Amino acid sequence: MLGNENYKKTLEKQEVIYSIIKNQCQENMWFIRDEKLFNSVIENFGPMVKQNKAQYNLMDIYNVAFHRPTGTLIVANKGAVLYSLSPRSFTPYITHHIGLSLYIPNHGTEIVNVGLVGNIYNDEFILRSESACTPSFLFGSQRCNCAHQWDVFKEVAAAFNKIDVPKIENGVDFEKWVQEQVTIDNDQYFSKKEGLGFVLMHIDTQNGMGSGYTENEFSHDLYTRASLRHRGEYTSEQVFKTTMAGGFHAIGISPDPRSANKGSGYNVTSTVLDYLKAPKKVVFLTNNPLKMKALTNGGYQIKRVKYIGEVSLAGAKEAYERGVEFDHLDIDDTSVTFEEEFQRVCSVINYQLQENLEVQYAN
Repeated sequence: MLGNENYKKTLEKQEVIYSIIKNQCQENMWFIRDEKLFNSVIENFGPMVKQNKAQYNLMDIYNVAFHRPTGTLIVANKGAVLYSLSPRSFTPYITHHIGLSLYIPNHGTEIVNVGLVGNIYNDEFILRSESACTPSFLFGSQRCNCAHQWDVFKEVAAAFNKIDVPKIENGVDFEKWVQEQVTIDNDQYFSKKEGLGFVLMHIDTQNGMGSGYTENEFSHDLYTRASLRHRGEYTSEQVFKTTMAGGFHAIGISPDPRSANKGSGYNVTSTVLDYLKAPKKVVFLTNNPLKMKALTNGGYQIKRVKYIGEVSLAGAKEAYERGVEFDHLDIDDTSVTFEEEFQRVCSVINYQLQENLEVQYAN
């Protein structure tokens, strides 16, 4: 096939470069500053771009790091500051967006998008780690609570970190003001507004609970495999009238492949937090015991907060099955509205919203 020989050469280069980095690494999280080694990674992993063709120094745009506990090679952009609006109340807040590619041995290449809101470097921060769910995020499916959980989290993060938007009429000047809201120091990201810190972590390659993983194989394209397996699992549920777990078995894979290979799919969260140099105390919004176990094994102290998002009649079946088939905590077919969940989460994390904040939910 056209181009295969070049691809094979790239794979061979990757193995050599990875071996060099692994042998040189002396720190749990090693940020690679050597220009030659950095460029070899950027050319053969992640973005695969060449410094001699770039207009600017790529070290000013990307970071390369090695996570020794998991053997993960990380390529990430330094981020971009975004003026954001929450999905229901349109509350303005600032997000620092970072994209990461994680080359994980015996697993594959995971793609993660992270949004930092407020100051995550205080004593503790709030975390939501969300695996991708195309039906809910892209098409508004009410069958599951994935997108609802993500939207509630953005609403809560915005409520804690609402900004006063300056009266600027020129778009260039407004963008300059936005960029000034976050500074980078020693590979940490500091918000100008000292609000409670939130880490919004979306794992793009883990559609269908990380369905792309195959035992004893490294996948360079977890995204495609996970997406199509997830679609097949959904189809199987309806064609053969199966449960969620039955949908996985129908296409010949085990339910929740994130837990395979010593939980390598679940280790992504702690690896990314280590890269961010995040504090070890976490308020973790989750119902999944395996997520909690992996984060604890990664050295983090967890305060767990029950997290539903929203459950309607359309999502009742899957919510129930998450509890009985996947051992997720505190979730069944009980109806929960978006507003109820927003208010409960704000209360549980023990923060009083500003008196003048009135959240108006869209119909």
